This record gives sequence, structure tokens and C-alpha cells, in this order.
Amino acid sequence: MEVKVTPTGVRLIQQNIESLKSDLKYIREEKNIAYTLCGDTWHDNPHFNKLEQDEKLLNKRIQEVEKILASAVQVELDKRDTETVQLGSIVRCFCEYPDFEEEEIYEIVGYGESNLEENKLFYDSPVAKNLIGLSVGQEASFETPGGRTVYRIIEMYSDWEEAKSKQV
Repeated sequence: MEVKVTPTGVRLIQQNIESLKSDLKYIREEKNIAYTLCGDTWHDNPHFNKLEQDEKLLNKRIQEVEKILASAVQVELDKRDTETVQLGSIVRCFCEYPDFEEEEIYEIVGYGESNLEENKLFYDSPVAKNLIGLSVGQEASFETPGGRTVYRIIEMYSDWEEAKSKQV
């Protein structure tokens, strides 16, 4: 699968890699201490063995993220499309769930940028996939674990300031 990232996504992914490398450095330091303390019996030390497993997992994760970043397609968002939902779009939706209704504003973002607390949806998430390609007034209806859900596009914005200024 081709992964798309924005300049913000590249920065966030690079920060994530640096954080993982920092964690790896700490684990290696702890592993060296554990090895020194247990001498020849390191293979019987559960703490040392856990640190060794953690080190392998972190190494693997760092390699995976670096590989994704290296092969990612960078998407520039000079100007947001306010006609059709796509990567970078900020949309106000009327959401009809089986038990309630609400209005939400979402931004469709690239890999590494999703943040549900900030209403940033990864373009490959189920909701974003159903919104991409729609225009104002159109709706997407799809099944969720909670039942049938309908999202109707009410408005699209060129930036978050505009979206926040028009909030009800």
C-alpha cells in the first residue's frame, strides 16, 4: 500500500523515530547494567531477558517506521480543496449514529498525523475512506460495530481558523 504523508506528517514521524531511538538507548543502558550485575548468569535473569526482548522489538519498530518514511509519497497541501473531500480537507459533518446525532469537524490527514482528540482522521481510516470524494450536501452511509452510520458533509473550510470561527 502506498503511504501518503504531508510535511507535518514527515516532521511527526521523524520525531517519533527520535523518541523510539531515545527509548532504545535507555533500554540498552539498562541492559548493560543488568548484564554487569548478573555476570555469567545473565541468561537466567528475567529482567535482562525482558530488556533484550524490548530491545529487539524497538529495533524492529524503528526499522519499520524508517522504511515507511523512506517509501512514503509526500503530498504538499499548498491550498486545501473546498469542493471535494480529499487528503488535507477540513469538513463539517452531520453525523447520524444509531443512538444519537452530532456535528463534528474533521481534518483528513496523512500517515503519522491522526489524532482523534484533535479530530484528525487518517485518510485510510473507515470514516475518512467514506468521506473522500464527497462534496458539500453529499452523504456516506456505512456499517460500524454500533450499527449503520450516516455522515453528511455540511461545509468545507480552507483552514482551521475559518472552521473555528464558524463553529456554532
